[in-house]
Amino acid sequence: MHGHQVYLTRCDPGKVNAVIATQQLLDFFTPDCLFNMGSSGALSPNLEVGDLVVATEAIQHDFDLTGWGMKPGEILFDVKTAENGQLTFTSRQIFPTDPKLVQLTFDVAQTVELDKLKEHSPKVHKGRIVSGDQFISSVEKAGNLWNTHQALCVDMEAAAIAHTCQINNVPFLCVRAMSDKADHSANVSFTDFLVAATHNYGRVFDKLIQQLGK
Repeated sequence: MHGHQVYLTRCDPGKVNAVIATQQLLDFFTPDCLFNMGSSGALSPNLEVGDLVVATEAIQHDFDLTGWGMKPGEILFDVKTAENGQLTFTSRQIFPTDPKLVQLTFDVAQTVELDKLKEHSPKVHKGRIVSGDQFISSVEKAGNLWNTHQALCVDMEAAAIAHTCQINNVPFLCVRAMSDKADHSANVSFTDFLVAATHNYGRVFDKLIQQLGK
């Protein structure tokens, strides 16, 4: 595709499924970078159905060690027991995406004509995304995630993929389309959303891949 070898796969919902698919891609094909696309639920009140979010960083919102004094979503690494019996470890809450790919994608998306949903012309945003093995179906839960993490949107895979790419030292890019608003009031059917989102992803990624290596 535009002089690049592209491998495409699909994972089922959830962080474990996402990690399995990601690690298989990395092990079998050793790509130079990894892209993720899919749907997300909006948390920011500024997002509308069909808007795109280019993730700058990701947090696993359902990883909870706050009882140990950790931040929401903070994950332990390299847990070891010292000779005195004390535990030592490092931790990480936020997994970044690749800043160069993020900026290039954000810039490219501004030049692409995106399909409308009803009368709304989708806009492109960039910012934090949160992920967890939960389908967020209530306004209260969405509000709690927004208040805790100030993330633009929520899904079930992106943060786990970012985590996997970080461990493997592979640049990661994530672009998500909003399938519903933070208040869950959507006047667009999911089928209509899916058709438009697929077209819009395709245009953005096609132009992005043309720009890679230039």
